[in-house]
Amino acid sequence: MTYPILLNYMNLPKITIITISFNAVKTIEQTILSVINQTYSNIEYIIIDGCSTDGTIDIIKKYSNQITTWISEPDKGIYDAMNKGINVASGEWINFMNSGDSFYNNNVIKEFIDKISPNTEIAYGDTMILHTLGNYIKKPKPLNQILKKMIFGHQATFIKAQLHKKYIFDTNFRSSADYNFFYKMYNQKHLFQYIPIVVTNYDATSGMSTDNYHIVKREDAIIQGKTNFIHRIIVELNICIFYFKQSIKKILPQEIIAQKFKLTHHIK
Repeated sequence: MTYPILLNYMNLPKITIITISFNAVKTIEQTILSVINQTYSNIEYIIIDGCSTDGTIDIIKKYSNQITTWISEPDKGIYDAMNKGINVASGEWINFMNSGDSFYNNNVIKEFIDKISPNTEIAYGDTMILHTLGNYIKKPKPLNQILKKMIFGHQATFIKAQLHKKYIFDTNFRSSADYNFFYKMYNQKHLFQYIPIVVTNYDATSGMSTDNYHIVKREDAIIQGKTNFIHRIIVELNICIFYFKQSIKKILPQEIIAQKFKLTHHIK
């Protein structure tokens, strides 16, 4: 009776989920639960912690029997930690679900993997953005727009492990190493596939890209080769405009902002 079940398990591609954490005691548990409660049966779960001191390790230990591998040691930044995860991954596909983020529902990996075409190297889906004013689904822009900006959520992507082990993240970037990776993969004509499924809940209330917009835009410009004087002026102007808009949003009534972006509190 168990043989067909075992055979089915062995035929499923192994999916490596990597979580990066540092002093994330308030958010790590929801991320872990969203991984270990997935209905997909062939998951390798790796947690790379940066020597947390706030109780994060205690929560990781609480679920250690459902985590394939975890370590807690100093690193040189988030992308160095991610590279550690890539190096030890043994799955066919890699997904990064960092502390604070979570899978949209417990069936999403099964539903998503079933729709990936045989030759695809990078598959990506939709993201539920969790905002202080409410939540909304963010769908990717057309793929060729990746030459201008990141068009999908990193957490909503599954990358062939063989490809990612060959092209690890460039740790010279503090905030845009993931964009640098996808930008290069697109230019090298690796095969992307969009799957119209909401993959992840992304916490947009904090994080590197939210808190350090100026770093993101400057690094994106370097990746795109926009480094001459005129381009640098344009980047700095865009940064100033962004922070000006953020200041305006803080003084506007919250219901006006929520209505403008059609935000909702609906999460599955």
